[in-house]
Amino acid sequence: MSGRILLVDDDAALLDALPKALRLRMNGLQIDTSETAFDALERIRETDYDAIVSDIKMPGMDGLALLHEIRELRPRTPTLMITGHGERDLAVQALRGGAYDFVQKPIDRDYFVASLERAIELRRLARQVEEQQIALERHARVLEHVDDGVFLVDDDGFLQHWNPAAHAITGIRPDEALGRQAETVLPGWEVVAPLIPVGAAPGPGSVEAKVVPLELDGRELWLAVSGVSFSDGTVYAFRSLTEERALDELKGEFIATVSHELRTPLAAIYGSAQTLLRTDLELDDSGRKRLLDVIAQEAERLSRIADEILFAGKLDTGQFSLGEQGFDFRTLAQDVVEEMRSAFAAQENISIELAVPDTIETVAGDPDKLRQVLINLIDNAVKYSPDGGRIEVAIEPREAGVRIVVKDEGIGIAPPHQRRIFGKFYRVDPDLTRGVGGTGLGLYICRELVRLMEGRLTVSSEEGKGSTFVVDLPVPAQALGAGDAVAQTA
Repeated sequence: MSGRILLVDDDAALLDALPKALRLRMNGLQIDTSETAFDALERIRETDYDAIVSDIKMPGMDGLALLHEIRELRPRTPTLMITGHGERDLAVQALRGGAYDFVQKPIDRDYFVASLERAIELRRLARQVEEQQIALERHARVLEHVDDGVFLVDDDGFLQHWNPAAHAITGIRPDEALGRQAETVLPGWEVVAPLIPVGAAPGPGSVEAKVVPLELDGRELWLAVSGVSFSDGTVYAFRSLTEERALDELKGEFIATVSHELRTPLAAIYGSAQTLLRTDLELDDSGRKRLLDVIAQEAERLSRIADEILFAGKLDTGQFSLGEQGFDFRTLAQDVVEEMRSAFAAQENISIELAVPDTIETVAGDPDKLRQVLINLIDNAVKYSPDGGRIEVAIEPREAGVRIVVKDEGIGIAPPHQRRIFGKFYRVDPDLTRGVGGTGLGLYICRELVRLMEGRLTVSSEEGKGSTFVVDLPVPAQALGAGDAVAQTA
């Protein structure tokens, strides 16, 4: 048996004879010797022996004191104690002190060899356990830093591992998951678990992850999950595809919205152009002008759609910066309202009213972008008032800025939609059942511009009774008076 041991005894004859006898019975055994406990301690500090054999009675530091030091220095090293005949009490003390075994003099060679072999084997197994534990700890540390969520479900269905990425993706803390049934921690797990592919051994491409939905705290998560089974259960690895899925849905909405919005003006332009090209149809000047007006108006509409899409793209990519200059806010608001009145002059059932105090004059900011926010909010109010009504625009001074309020009497927005209307391509009336069109980018652009201005855009609404949009901007204003607050947020 290979291994390395240390013999400690003040009997020089024993230190000479015993190693020879052991080498005859235990091939490959390396034996070091020490005549004193102090010399032995130096060796033990330098070498991690497979076993130590020490006499109990030695001058200076005896075997019991040496055993105590060994337990401090090398607690996992088995130590056999040699006792004289009739020293049973010392042997009991040694065992209580942590000795692996004791051997009485005269030494029974067969018993001693068997005990020493067991001790060396015990140390070998202990080292294997230590190495495995170190490997497990290393693997655990690796799992703590991977981007994928990893959890272990044992054969009884209990969660036995839950790494930080699993917490980050799901919001479930380890103390909320570990030791609990998987189906209680992950609602719907009993339904989706049979759908998840589980491999018999880890390896690239061994199984293809399955995308499954889970609902956690009212949030729908789409997870790509795969598993590997082993003796202690099944290890699952997953990553979130929720954002990718939302992006796919957004792309679908974009295609559907843009194709619909493009189809109407294109049809009008195509129809007018075809009419003008007809040789069998006599058109007077007024008829031609009417068709050319349609082409011009619908072309302008196409241009606005393209501009909105391009502008939204710039906001997304950060290729955009605000200007900073002083301008007359009161005049800007009046100009925008007059422009919108002219734009919707044909809709006689719509009225746009402006309330702005004389105290609001020059403010600092980007007038072009603030103008765009006002236009989009008023255009949105008109668009979602298909039956007409009054659009009220109010500019109010605040303690450290300006508040813009745009209120309509239109179709309103149900509570589930109110937090989604500022997303790209989202429309309250997607099926156009109430004649509401548009790309769904207007409010998204408003929100992003207001954010860039370090302001806040909020909404309050009641379905069937209209909506109120409020923009609070931290614009340093000159000569601003105190205005009435409009406490409406969403």
